[in-house]
Amino acid sequence: MDFKLDKRLKKDTFLIGELPLSRVLLMNVSNFPWAILVPKISGISELYELDFKQQNIYQAECNYISRHMSQIYGAHKMNIASLGNLVPQLHTHIIVRYKDDDAWPGPVWSFQNMLPYSDDESKLQIDKITKLVDHYEQGENYE
Repeated sequence: MDFKLDKRLKKDTFLIGELPLSRVLLMNVSNFPWAILVPKISGISELYELDFKQQNIYQAECNYISRHMSQIYGAHKMNIASLGNLVPQLHTHIIVRYKDDDAWPGPVWSFQNMLPYSDDESKLQIDKITKLVDHYEQGENYE
């Protein structure tokens, strides 16, 4: 079965690039730097459905993106979650948080005033995270 991105993820995000196992997306919410990783494996909704090797690769990719987004955005805290209540396709949210952000200290899920990116701002954020993806592909993955 060919990998297809869930329609809701496709509608709500910008494509950043591809890691060995995951597609990397930028959530179209300008309130928080927010990436989403989706394993390119059809028909899975839970982490335990990945085999052991895939779990390790996926964890390494999530750790890499989280660590480097924290550095480039100067995060106070990183929020990482795989909920899947609305989108059953396995995916992990990686969200940069600041003590003065719009939703602090609450979870972003309950924040009601999500603002989409302008065209210029989305391009800037896509470029920042694309550089991380490109470096990973060049072997800087810290596995």
